[in-house]
Amino acid sequence: MGQIGRLGHDIRYIQRDIPEGEGCAEQGKVGRLATQRERIELMRQGIVRGAIIPRLEADGFMVSAWKRPVSLEDMELRDEGWVPYFTQYTSWETYIREEPLHIYFNTFYGDVYERAYRHCFVEYLLPIRSSRIPLELIGTFSRLNLRDGGHIWKHRIMVDISDPDAAVAEIEKVYDELLLALIEAGLVKVVEDRQRKR
Repeated sequence: MGQIGRLGHDIRYIQRDIPEGEGCAEQGKVGRLATQRERIELMRQGIVRGAIIPRLEADGFMVSAWKRPVSLEDMELRDEGWVPYFTQYTSWETYIREEPLHIYFNTFYGDVYERAYRHCFVEYLLPIRSSRIPLELIGTFSRLNLRDGGHIWKHRIMVDISDPDAAVAEIEKVYDELLLALIEAGLVKVVEDRQRKR
């Protein structure tokens, strides 16, 4: 028997529908063994979407229209070129409660071992592309260099998602601390002024 995910699927074996006209002689289901990285990512996503996001939504977080762009940190440079850490299952959705601070659950980043699914990196992102931030925020936020040039600002923590209540409490605590730092540095007012001018 395979490894069973939270939704009752055998997560070692991935099936996908082959649409008509895709040049495949065999219609229906085609399967392959999932890589260890894909299994871990799917398990993290199951916990995040099933247990953590509903709690965050109850506390006022909403899906944002802005999606996290692909960065150079999301890939590894090898002899054959840039190879992504992310998979076909990666979601780029971000969540927001107060402008300009977004949350992104980086389910593909991190170590690959049997219980690695218990830990997920949470990124707090400022989607202000290629701009400067006040000096007092540098160190708290660092650059996230984008694949297509430029950068945005991020703060990243690792959260143990095996206890969703503790994970949500930690995520919200850090969010509030960062938002307060942004307000004290005057960055929230600058972003609000920019949005009013649009």
